[in-house]
Order: sequence, then structure tokens, then C-alpha cells
Amino acid sequence: MGGLSIFVPRRDNGASADSSDQDVNNSTPARTSAAGAERSGVLPIVYLFVLGFCFGVSFVLNKIATTNGVPFIPYVFWQSIGAALILGVAAAGMRQLPAVTAAHLRIYVVMALLNVAIPYLVLAYVAPKLPASLLPIGLALVPGVIYLMALAFRLERFGWLRFGGIGLGLAGVLLILLPKASLPEPGMAGWLALSLLATFSFSLRAVLVPLMRPPATPSLSLACGLLITASVIMLVIMAASGQWWAFDGAFGIGHGMVLAAMVNNALLLVLIFEIIRLTGPVFFGGVNYVSMLIGVALGIIIFDERHTMWVWLAIALVLAGLYLVNRGKAR
Repeated sequence: MGGLSIFVPRRDNGASADSSDQDVNNSTPARTSAAGAERSGVLPIVYLFVLGFCFGVSFVLNKIATTNGVPFIPYVFWQSIGAALILGVAAAGMRQLPAVTAAHLRIYVVMALLNVAIPYLVLAYVAPKLPASLLPIGLALVPGVIYLMALAFRLERFGWLRFGGIGLGLAGVLLILLPKASLPEPGMAGWLALSLLATFSFSLRAVLVPLMRPPATPSLSLACGLLITASVIMLVIMAASGQWWAFDGAFGIGHGMVLAAMVNNALLLVLIFEIIRLTGPVFFGGVNYVSMLIGVALGIIIFDERHTMWVWLAIALVLAGLYLVNRGKAR
């Protein structure tokens, strides 16, 4: 597990203190067991693998939905509002409804843009134009970009090993973008480059969450507030674009993928906040190991995609870069 067992001290000390007090005052065998799992690092690793699977599956859902009659803007809107309803019911049942304060509203808006509106629209737009197994490779640059941003925010120290890992990851992506024979069609390089906007957006999200997160705010509450805000933003974008769609026509595979994306998105966003709360942004970057491998495998299995030598070499370089970025923290 070398690279995945890395923890970054989190910034929300108030949340930690509040959580500790609650554990002492309300100790039960179940809570004690869960707290032990958190302290041992087992729970974050389990969360990381589940989240990686959700990310990997999302690329498949995007491609199937957008190639089966679902416009990309309504696709993002419906998966956002559906996930918001799912988490809203869960939050109400657990008495963790989203708080409405200036600090909470600020993080809802920023995260709705960085975590949903910008990256989801980009990924849904390019999904029909690229092999599904290529997009996870570009997003595997996220840990390196997170590290560079963490350096800029003075959350991390400079390390040559990790910087070298970023270089390997960049070299891997360039091996896909530059050689004309690397992709099935030369025009795909531009779409893959556009998808890197999602990489930047996701990376900035991971760095800002521990800085902006109000103390003692449950991950479920944050994810629910984010999705409600994202739904409003996407409704405005959908209205401005005139691209209306509300499960039109007979129920088909595209409709089913939208429903699956709602559930996947709900679970994915709760886990994002929870992993960053428990461990910090750099450990969170390790999710790209899992999502990349699952995304590539599913693209081959479901869509019968085949890659050139350039792409496989790029995958090897990106994985090596991911390892160095995370390994550098361990040193």
C-alpha cells in the first residue's frame, strides 16, 4: 500500500476537537470500533478504494448516457438534483441537514463550481468524443497538481521526489497528446487536452476543502448542500443554453445511466469530503490509482477499446509518477 498510507494533518482542528468530545461522551461499541478504524488508517483506505471505483464507473456512465440520447448539460443537472434528493433524505433522517451560514454558503458555491459544474460539464461534453478509458489517465495528474497547489498555499514542503513524480505524470500525458499515432484519431488530442480543465478543477477543490470547511460540519451535510447549490447552478445553465431534457421518450439505456449516475454521484461526493476530512488533500489524491485502473479496465471490457503502445507507456509513466508523488510524502 506504500503510496496510499499517507496522511496529511488536516486544518479543521475545531472539527477534530468536537468529534473527540462526542466520542468520549457518547461511547458505544460501534462508535469505538469506527474510531479505532479511523485511527488505524483502515477506514480511509476502504473509502479510497470505494471512491476510486465510483470515479472509474462515472466515465462509463458518462459515455453511455451521452451516446444514447441524453444531452450533456441536462445529464449533469439531473444527476446533481437526483443525488441531492438522495442525500437530502439521508441528511434529514440523520439530522444533518445543510447549515445556512455565510461560511457554509461560501463553500457550497465554490465546491459546486469546482466539483460539479465545471468538471462534470467538461467530462460529459468530451465523453462521446474520446475512448472512456483515456479520461481517467488525464485525471491521474490530479495528485501532482494538488501538490503544486499545496506548495502555493504553503500547505506542503518542496520535495524533489514528488516533483519528479509530477514530471513523469506530465510526460505520460504528453505521450498521448503529441504522437500522431497514439490515438485512434488525431483530432482526439484536442478533446483530451480540454478534459484537463477537469483535472485543474478537481485539484483546486481538494486543496480548498480543508481550508474552507466550517468546523464540526458533517461530510453528509456538506455534500448535500453542495449538490443543492450545484443543481441550482446547473438549472440556470440549462435554461440559458435552451438544452431542456426531462427523461423524454421511452425509457432506455440513457435514462437508466442518468439514474445510476444520481446514486454514484451521491456516494462519491460524501466520500470526497470524508476522506479529505480524515486525511487531507494529498492522501485523497491516491484515489487516482484506483479510478485510473478501473476506468481503463472498464473501457476495454465494456467498449472493447484497444490502445497503442504509446498509451500503455503513458499509463506506466503516470502510475510511476503517482507513486513518487505519494512516496515523497512518506519520506
